[in-house]
Amino acid sequence: MNTGTGEYVQLELLKENDRPYDWSGGGRHVNASKKLGAALWEKGSGYTRNDKLVYGYYLFNSPPGDEPLRQSFREIGGSLELRPTAVGKSVGNLNRGGFLLETEKVGRVKFYRLNSRAAYDGPSGQQRRATEHARHPVTTCPPEKKEEETS
Repeated sequence: MNTGTGEYVQLELLKENDRPYDWSGGGRHVNASKKLGAALWEKGSGYTRNDKLVYGYYLFNSPPGDEPLRQSFREIGGSLELRPTAVGKSVGNLNRGGFLLETEKVGRVKFYRLNSRAAYDGPSGQQRRATEHARHPVTTCPPEKKEEETS
């Protein structure tokens, strides 16, 4: 405001060719449940630091819709500076908890996708349809089931 005249003055913060929002990075958005995400990151949730790191990786790198993230644990581990076995253990925890769902198996390799109840990359109408049959994630990490020994 011009204090002498009381007139409002437009402040020019952008240069002539600047755009207020640059969506050159793709502009995709993920609808994520803040409640479930906060519960996953809660100190007493039972999910490890690696689990949270792997979940974040899936959240930001998964393809749109119900498509699985088609990357090996070695590739994911390389990006997160984790061993493939650590990635596999975290994916197992997140799968038992329902945050990641197994969707494909190619040979012995399993691929996982985000549970659409926790996060979805796509239109809200598709997310509503995708959640109709999706299980509810468990915010306390379920323990790993030990295989019973046969005698």
